[in-house]
Amino acid sequence: MLVKLLIITSCFVASAAQAFTDRNDIPSCVDNLPQEYVDNSLKRELFVIIDRTMSGSLNDKVTIETYRQVSRFIKPGDSVQVIQFSSFNKDGFTNVEFKGRTDFPLSEDSRDHIRKSQLLNFDKCLKDQHQFFLARIGVALKESFSPQENTDFSEVITALVDISKQIVSTADADEKVVLLVSDMLENSASTTFYHRGSVRNINAKKELDNVIARDELGNFDSARVYIMGAGLLPGGQNYLSSKKMKLVEQFWSGYFSQSSADLKGFGKPLLLAQFK
Repeated sequence: MLVKLLIITSCFVASAAQAFTDRNDIPSCVDNLPQEYVDNSLKRELFVIIDRTMSGSLNDKVTIETYRQVSRFIKPGDSVQVIQFSSFNKDGFTNVEFKGRTDFPLSEDSRDHIRKSQLLNFDKCLKDQHQFFLARIGVALKESFSPQENTDFSEVITALVDISKQIVSTADADEKVVLLVSDMLENSASTTFYHRGSVRNINAKKELDNVIARDELGNFDSARVYIMGAGLLPGGQNYLSSKKMKLVEQFWSGYFSQSSADLKGFGKPLLLAQFK
């Protein structure tokens, strides 16, 4: 299976020299088809946002389940972005590690207008494209799960403001879904959920009021938001107490509600159902 994926990958990379008006790390299967029969609409876009300041705390269960969740979610025509963020020191910055989309199959009516040889090539390309898509996402996730070195801060709020306003809200998809992999434990110059090295019992309402006062709300443009990794402590085997976790969840529930988002799942650390 690995050999097959490598062969597919090498074939697609070789054809990826074509220019794209918008970034797409996945070569298209429809360029050689009559464009009047091609559906180029963007119905769904998934934004996988990974907090590198805590990725060293992620255990294999969380990283593997993240990939499985993404793999099960993807359908033909979807667009996916893998975005990593970290604290703004040392090697830290926000980066779009991967951005790509797959093509829709042709409708039965459209297929009647395409030559048989083109259809055979197109159908094979779609199958290869899906495998290449998953392989590239897997590589991007692996890279994003590599922990940031020498990090002292976890600026989750600032990162979400930038990503939501500059990437999520400006996307053209009809449906937007965010999968955020983070411990959700803010530790920045603005506020911290820690006290003397341990997570404290935060006042969720007060913290949210302060965020609003500092104008640090995001804009997720009505996206559905799912979180994995919440409350996961360094080492990947320990978690927040239920009391502290409840307070953290209350804060983020209010934050996303005020940031034009619909928080659908709060994984502590895993989601209990498939996100959709």
